[in-house]
Amino acid sequence: MVDDGSTDDSARICDEFAEQHSQFRVIHESNSGVAAARNRGIEEAKGEYILFLDSDDFLVPDAIKPLLELARGYDLDVLGFGYRVVPENVASAPLAGTERPQHIQILDGFEYISHYNYTAQVWWYIVRRDVIIKNNLRLPVGHVLEEAAFNMRLFLKSKRLAQVPNVAYCYRNRASSIMHNADKEHVSMMLADYIFAASSMNEAIEEYRSKLHDECYERCRTRRDSYVLFGAVRAFKLGKVKEYLHEAKRNNLYPFKKLSEVDYPGLKFKLLHHIISKPRLLIILSTMYRLFK
Repeated sequence: MVDDGSTDDSARICDEFAEQHSQFRVIHESNSGVAAARNRGIEEAKGEYILFLDSDDFLVPDAIKPLLELARGYDLDVLGFGYRVVPENVASAPLAGTERPQHIQILDGFEYISHYNYTAQVWWYIVRRDVIIKNNLRLPVGHVLEEAAFNMRLFLKSKRLAQVPNVAYCYRNRASSIMHNADKEHVSMMLADYIFAASSMNEAIEEYRSKLHDECYERCRTRRDSYVLFGAVRAFKLGKVKEYLHEAKRNNLYPFKKLSEVDYPGLKFKLLHHIISKPRLLIILSTMYRLFK
């Protein structure tokens, strides 16, 4: 457990827990952000597989053991699993589905990205630690959307990946979380991070471009462009459309094609792309939105 300079009672609780359970160690460090804490955990871990658990979330009891058995049994680099979003005040988890899936499809990273609209978070899979270490994969420190390119690079460098429906993780949906923070200064920082995340993913795409078949490229491209699109939505609400689109264009991220309908179906995303593709219209609509909201 990495204590990232907590100011509440977390450090003491961690120490007491480690005293009672010998398989746990506590690392205390000054506050450097979630990416630095995760990187420290990667470096200090001794186990064959790693699972990231955020401090405000929790695991389904008895759910990890069968997943670990599957990962080891099938010699997997990455095993994705099901998760459940729960309200902030919920502390109990659903019972784990411990049944062993009858069929597991093992794919390489390119096939896996082609088949699954994977989530951006690092907590919904277990990963072989050696894959991270040997490929020198680390989360970029000082960013909010630090997981975007990390996941893409991890999958593209992995040889044996699989996905099972077993729900093992409970993500607590908090109104005060980083992603829900509506403070203008914070949102401005988020705009820069959307560009950073998309640019980092673009670097990964360019690195592997000659190896990406059409389906894999389209999903990687859509994943990258979705960050530009959702950043534009935030810029729209903040009245910073012109500056945001200028920065996106400067980083060769704008304009972009429509998102793949496999991952983003429906009229809403077509309409969003249509409006964002017309910067003058978007600026006018943003001004009107802020005047009348």
